[in-house]
Amino acid sequence: MRFDLQINPGNSLWPIAREAALSAEAAGFKGFWIADHLAGDVMKAPDMPECFTLLGALASATKTIELGPLVVNVGNRHPAILANSVATMQQISGGRFVLGLGAGASPNSPFAAEQIAIGVSPPSKMSERHAVLINALDVMNKMWAPNRRVELEKFPLPKPIPQIIIGVNSVALARIAGARANGVNIRASHERAGEILAAAQDAHTSSGINKPFIVSVWEHYDDALVRGDDTRLDVWRSWGVDRAILLMFKSVDFAAIDRAAKYLR
Repeated sequence: MRFDLQINPGNSLWPIAREAALSAEAAGFKGFWIADHLAGDVMKAPDMPECFTLLGALASATKTIELGPLVVNVGNRHPAILANSVATMQQISGGRFVLGLGAGASPNSPFAAEQIAIGVSPPSKMSERHAVLINALDVMNKMWAPNRRVELEKFPLPKPIPQIIIGVNSVALARIAGARANGVNIRASHERAGEILAAAQDAHTSSGINKPFIVSVWEHYDDALVRGDDTRLDVWRSWGVDRAILLMFKSVDFAAIDRAAKYLR
C-alpha cells in the first residue's frame, strides 16, 4: 500500500505548503494533495488559496511527487476551464498531476455554504449533482479525445491524460467512478466504506475498461499507519485499498513527516 500526504491549504499557506510538499517528497510519500474550496471556514481555516494556482507553484518546486486536488467540486468550474487547468498542470508538473473530482454537496450541507454565499445554489437532488459530474467527465473526454472534433483541436491537450479519481460517499456515485474514472476515494471511517468501494470495483470490472483501477481511502494522519502496525491497514487491504491518503488538517507536522521517512524510503 502506498502512502500519500494531504494538507489543508487554508491552515498551511505559502510558503508552508511549499515546504510541506518538499518534505513529503523527500520522505518518500508518493502523492501530495490539497483541498479545493472557495472559502476557508468550512475547513476551519482563516484563508483558502485557489487550488490550481497553488498546485502550479508546488509543481514548479517539486520534482517527482504526484500532485492533485482532493477533490475539485465540479460545480465550481466550467468543465472546459477545468480541462484547461488540468492541461496546464500536466505541462508544469511534467505529467505528475492526478485529478481528484467530486460531485459537490447538497444545499443543506455546510460544504455548500460557500457556493450559496455567492448566489450559486447546488442542485438539491443527488442525481442532479451526479449528472453535473458526468457532464464534466464527458466534456473533458471530448476535449482530450485522440480523434477530437476539428473545432476542439486548438484546445490544450494534457500530456499524458491524467488519472481521474472520484471522491465518493454513496454506492451510486461509486458506480459512476468505477464505470467512468481511473479510481475512487472515500474516507476510511465511513460506516459503509467497504460496501461503497466494492460497488466501485464491481462497476469497473463490468465496464470492460482494461486499465488499473485505483482504490484509495483518506484518513487523518497517524504515525501508526505509516509504521504499518495499525490494524486498520488490514481492513483497508481487505477492501482492495492500494493507496492511503493521510490528512494533516490543523497544521503541517514536519516532525511526523521526517519520522515517516524511515518507513517510506
